[in-house]
Amino acid sequence: MAMTISGNSIHASRLFARRPLDLRARLVAMHSTEGSVIVHARTRDLSSTGAGLTLTSELTSGTEVVFCLRLPGTDGQLCLQAVITRRRGFRVGVQFLCPTAQQRLLLSELCCA
Repeated sequence: MAMTISGNSIHASRLFARRPLDLRARLVAMHSTEGSVIVHARTRDLSSTGAGLTLTSELTSGTEVVFCLRLPGTDGQLCLQAVITRRRGFRVGVQFLCPTAQQRLLLSELCCA
């Protein structure tokens, strides 16, 4: 069941459609006391501006991370600066921060494939 905001589905209020996608990912977060923390994840969905993820351990909303996504069919990966915008247990939403033109192109190809 989708959450609603003012009677509208949260999915209908998105500016960019998300594509269901199950890929391995990892988040690297910098903590002042622990140094860098790596959290493994799987994508649930992806858009040109963010992603829904299931994490192996919890990170709080507002945490800035480096989001690294393994690109399907290659040995390459896509790494982007991101921030966790929402969290419910081990499920989080991340918003990408200032992707380059090359990163936007890769995201577009993944979302439209």
